[in-house]
Amino acid sequence: MAARRARRGASAVLVIVVATVAVIVGGRYAWRAFTSAARNNSCSFGSYQLDLDQAQTASTMVSVVIKRGLPERAAVLTIGAALQESKLRNIPAGEGDRDSVGVLQQRPSQGWGTEAELSNVSTATTKFLDALIKLPNWQSDSLAEAVQSVQISADGQAYAKHEAQATSIAKALMGSAPAGVNCAFDKPTRVAAAGTVASQLRSDLPINPPGVQGKVLHVRGASWATAAWFVAHANQYGIDSVSYGGKKWTRADGWKDSSSAGSTEVAAELA
Repeated sequence: MAARRARRGASAVLVIVVATVAVIVGGRYAWRAFTSAARNNSCSFGSYQLDLDQAQTASTMVSVVIKRGLPERAAVLTIGAALQESKLRNIPAGEGDRDSVGVLQQRPSQGWGTEAELSNVSTATTKFLDALIKLPNWQSDSLAEAVQSVQISADGQAYAKHEAQATSIAKALMGSAPAGVNCAFDKPTRVAAAGTVASQLRSDLPINPPGVQGKVLHVRGASWATAAWFVAHANQYGIDSVSYGGKKWTRADGWKDSSSAGSTEVAAELA
């Protein structure tokens, strides 16, 4: 009897061990699948991550800064404000604080503009910059001081915590950090016509007219800012690869060295 009980006990322990190992292994596979999915639907800016919608919004905002010929500091302050106000999301009317609208949570009742205007990321950014550049020391003030002078929020110091992330995003999108934005996703949600992409790019950035050959767009004289725009909008427009400055980005592998990627033009190929 004692021997039989011992065998039963050993069997029970073995079952528990096997079950525990199965849970651990299954958990590891589940965690790997989860983290892989997260990486495959996001954009990295140095050590910071944004989802695809946030990256597109940030790119649109920085494009306004570039088109107006303002320095990188303006992009840092703009992105820092948006990170605090909305986490870089274009919040519809009725879903923000009181009557606040849009990515910068500006209020029509405070003279910022109409709901329709403030719901447009480019227009909201323009209005923010109009107010910012009127400040005498906006380029030398801290992020919290400069943004609070424009936004006049309840806690102006809350903006300060976004300085490092805003700087990393701004450098990538302004082009001072080559290959600074790296987006990954399984496949584009849609593929736009090359002419549509070219038209939107010219609307957002001060570039030469893009040349179109089939599914490939060539932008002569462009820089890393244009390459960053293509990558940040890759899922939105169905862009499969971007080449520039000795590097090539693909949605599956990110930026890799490429001997065929020249520095006289930015090339983007649709899926």
